Amino acid sequence: MKSRSGALYTTLSIIALAAPVAVQAQESAEGTGGIADIVVTAQKRSTSLQKTAAAITALSDETLKQSGIKDLAQVQTIVPAARFHQEGNTIQVFLRGVGSNLDFANVETTVAFNFNGTFIPREGASVGLYDLETLEVLPGPQGTLYGRSALGGVINVNFRRPSHNWETTGLLEAGNFDFFHASFAQNVPLGDSLAMRFAGDFEYNDGLMSDGSFSKKNWGARLGVVYDPADDVNVYLWGYAAQKRGHPANLVNKGTNPDTGAYDEGAFLGNDPWDTSWPNRTLLFPGGPTLSSLLGTPEAENQIFDNYAVGAQVDIGVADDVTLTYIPSYFYLNNRTFYWLGSIRSGPYRSKYDQTNHELRLSGSGDKLDWLVGVNGFHAISSGSYVIFINTTPLGAAFGLPSDLPQSSVTRLRNQGAAIFGEATYSVSPEFRIVAGGRYSYTRKKARGNSLPEGVLASVGAYTGPIPEYTFKRSFKHFDYKLGVEYDVASNAMAYFTYQTGYGPGTFNEYAPGTPVNNSLNLPQDNLVKPAKLFSWTAGIKFRTLDNRLQINNEVFYYIYKDLLMQAYNVGAPVNTIFNAKKVEIYGNQLDISFRPTPNDMITAYVSYLHNRNKDFVDTTTNISYNGISGPYSADWTIGANVYHDFQFDSGYLRLQADARYESEWFADFVHNPGTRQAPYVKANGSITWYSDSGTWNAGIWCRNITDKAVIAATAAAGIPGPATAYMDEPRTYGVRMGFNF
Repeated sequence: MKSRSGALYTTLSIIALAAPVAVQAQESAEGTGGIADIVVTAQKRSTSLQKTAAAITALSDETLKQSGIKDLAQVQTIVPAARFHQEGNTIQVFLRGVGSNLDFANVETTVAFNFNGTFIPREGASVGLYDLETLEVLPGPQGTLYGRSALGGVINVNFRRPSHNWETTGLLEAGNFDFFHASFAQNVPLGDSLAMRFAGDFEYNDGLMSDGSFSKKNWGARLGVVYDPADDVNVYLWGYAAQKRGHPANLVNKGTNPDTGAYDEGAFLGNDPWDTSWPNRTLLFPGGPTLSSLLGTPEAENQIFDNYAVGAQVDIGVADDVTLTYIPSYFYLNNRTFYWLGSIRSGPYRSKYDQTNHELRLSGSGDKLDWLVGVNGFHAISSGSYVIFINTTPLGAAFGLPSDLPQSSVTRLRNQGAAIFGEATYSVSPEFRIVAGGRYSYTRKKARGNSLPEGVLASVGAYTGPIPEYTFKRSFKHFDYKLGVEYDVASNAMAYFTYQTGYGPGTFNEYAPGTPVNNSLNLPQDNLVKPAKLFSWTAGIKFRTLDNRLQINNEVFYYIYKDLLMQAYNVGAPVNTIFNAKKVEIYGNQLDISFRPTPNDMITAYVSYLHNRNKDFVDTTTNISYNGISGPYSADWTIGANVYHDFQFDSGYLRLQADARYESEWFADFVHNPGTRQAPYVKANGSITWYSDSGTWNAGIWCRNITDKAVIAATAAAGIPGPATAYMDEPRTYGVRMGFNF
């Protein structure tokens, strides 16, 4: 195994008030020594971060580069009360305890991920992030403006648009695990009204796990064109392609002490948590068979991941202060992944998407009223399947266990819908504003697939009979709304209160209606899973003082989550049933602080408290109550801080930067199964970077996860000996970086 002594992926978490403040905005304020304003588009119009009634985390491309962030999974290190982590080629996203922790085709995301204003399915969220304008994280239900899959919040990624200037930018990085990363962008003006921008990205590393898995060989390419023939007309066309090869991460065994064979919550099978090999010792009796002889040895598996998308945004000024906006898009993805659940070979996991989306908006502004109305329509054809190979181990073959166990098979899912929405802000006075909005949505789902019949695992040997087909066809209608007030307490301070709702359309279980799959589990006759709803109350204040050197934003939130869609993973079950938990209560507080004591110093910090507890939560398949315990991936406390200091020289400046993040304990599933607990931890990162006075180049060294802290990611009750298997966050990484901008 290659040395992991140092794992730094530069960490420059820039976190500011209502959210981490973009580095470029901080640097633009150096002339005054204060904190600059950030412009965000999370409300589907350009607004100042400090004048937006929401706890938005806004990150610039420069922030991401300096922090060593190259994908969404790494973004979670600088977002309060968030867990973003890799699961194969899927990113599991949780904001303030709201998210979905399985990636089967019949489970939709509950946090919407968007590229340039268009919805991207969960596998598409795992592509590389490069040459961006902004990345914005907006927690809480966003049913009015976003609707689809925005029950727990929204993540918006905006590509950098072409400009009418020649520009060449690039980034080169190298580090341990044979890490190499190259990113390049070229902007080309093609006249007074036309410009083009090309960007490319390549990332490679050897496996971060001992078996060579958790490796990357990813590339992406992007083309953008801007055409603005008149002052009131702007056309932006974009397209990208992405491919992943390399070896997806294998899961490691967690929860068994290898010396005694007894349950031990924090134990891995070796001293190195990223070591997937089985120790040469016995768990049964002295002199007995070893783990490796019984279970086999995990190895690096292959994957296929091909993704491309095209889209546009057309803005036309149809009257004074009135703009018509049209956003069409097409998305395609094909994914096939193998990996190991500890001792069990898993896969293939397959998913495929063909999706079109259209949105048409009309917006306007005036002395008293800012408003926006629109319609949205989408049509998506997808499929997905997942198979466990049970008898690939010597032990499994000896007992005649099935050669493969299909746990999910959605051969075709047609998901289509339409919505009409609107939102308006009315100024009662220069200081006091009222906000109101609504969205009526219609969604229709039609699916078919195959599931194993009752008792398939009750007999020894593989099931050889026909696999029955199931079908599903339902329509869902809903109205979401938003009401809020905003009040400017002073010229540099705003208070707000907002009530809004979110909605997730219902889905289906993978068995035929009217035919119980397994009577011992008391499965319902109908395969319908009811829609989920979230009701949110938020109150906050944002203000600046000390000549714009100190910024403090604070938001208190209270959510009621009804009919939460839950699914617990069971490696031995032919169907992982989804059920509705009647009521979950979530409340907490998010405090964001930025302080710039001098033009050469910046301190940012956040403190997030999250109380996520089940109130009326009974697993209807087992009649077991889980009332009173926390939801998955929901740490009660998340605390982060970042500090940097610039040493000025005649030819440039040297920046020393460090950041750290603390999370209290959390569990990876709603059952709190043994082996799924993550103990409280702290991760720290750092970097030293030289910036030339001309701004044309920079170079530095970085380290991420300095103490090599082992933190689990997506985790489930599975594996032999178990009781759980876990994906792992990255170990310590470190390297050098050089950037240029001409």
